[in-house]
Amino acid sequence: MTDTYGMAQFNHQRFEALWLALREELDTIFQKDGLVGVIEALKLQQLDGGFIQDDLSGVIKYRIIDEGDPGRYFIVQYNPRRAMRFSGAGRRIPPPGLVAVHGGCFLCRDNIRWQQRGIECGYDVFVDSPKGQNHYIIWMNPFPLMHNHVTVAMANHRPQAWLLSSMERGGLLTRMDEIGHDFLSLLEQMPGYVGFYNGDGAGATIPHHFHFQFFRRMDGQGDFPLERAARRGGEHGLEDGPWLVPDYPITAIHFRGPKERVEAQLLDVVGTWEGMFTDPQVVTANLVGALDPKNREIFDLYFIPRDKTFNRGPGMVGVIAGLELLGEVVYSTEEEKQSLDRGQVNYDFVARIIASVEAPRARELWHALRERWDGGGVD
Repeated sequence: MTDTYGMAQFNHQRFEALWLALREELDTIFQKDGLVGVIEALKLQQLDGGFIQDDLSGVIKYRIIDEGDPGRYFIVQYNPRRAMRFSGAGRRIPPPGLVAVHGGCFLCRDNIRWQQRGIECGYDVFVDSPKGQNHYIIWMNPFPLMHNHVTVAMANHRPQAWLLSSMERGGLLTRMDEIGHDFLSLLEQMPGYVGFYNGDGAGATIPHHFHFQFFRRMDGQGDFPLERAARRGGEHGLEDGPWLVPDYPITAIHFRGPKERVEAQLLDVVGTWEGMFTDPQVVTANLVGALDPKNREIFDLYFIPRDKTFNRGPGMVGVIAGLELLGEVVYSTEEEKQSLDRGQVNYDFVARIIASVEAPRARELWHALRERWDGGGVD
């Protein structure tokens, strides 16, 4: 009789050996080129190994210009391979001798080994966080949205939401101190990259396993529409921010400055947002951020308050997440492509898509913050 358990163990040992050998190679690259060099090397290894299934050669980008103001625009990305992500990139049922963990979660390392037939490997990263050291794994995305698109997932299976039930406190426990700190700490190591955190109900497609996403900014593309709106509007409000991004379809609060100040200001805003709801279970948000290309000690961070009941745009297959809020909407079906080719997608149409997920109390949040800050200032 065939020893199915023994064969499963053999494959597991082979996977662990590959992981260790790859980590040693990437550690050497990290010493020289940092995390940016690691991601580039990991992408090449995963392309050669057959895990990454799209090189973005089929992507078409449309710049949707505001006829009344040619300086304003949105981007629509037609990415047909992206539609394949709904069916997954690997197996859903474990082979004989194995058992799926956490319902077959696609971001759990123990599942990834059998789901991707041992060809997907990642890189371990450790972040000193307010509650202790956090272990993350960098995974390449098989159906990327942008160049060097990575998912940075916690090694342990933890939910994406930042408000969690606490038995000890008899209520909800906020994790934004940890999330904000870790997000900025990872961004600090990724010059030239844009990152986002999609909250549960705010575009996260795997809400049961905590993760961030990052991608390399395309050469020559310039600012995304959200960033451009922030720059065009100047820095409104208090001298050291935060500021409301002006003339943008959705409420976005912009923080700019050194890491410690941005982190503290974020927690102040998030605490106010959490306190505005009698049912905090609907509270969510997106974080979008990048390092200033001219000064790597300066961070640009955007907080977009969201409500879990508003997560899809009209006429879109996917949900509205960080990239869409940056001003780049992703289309992946032939029907969506036809609407683009027929000229049915104009600036106002894209603006309505983004505005459709505006949280009902988002502007109320900004007014509450300004009233408090005008009375006592903000650190």
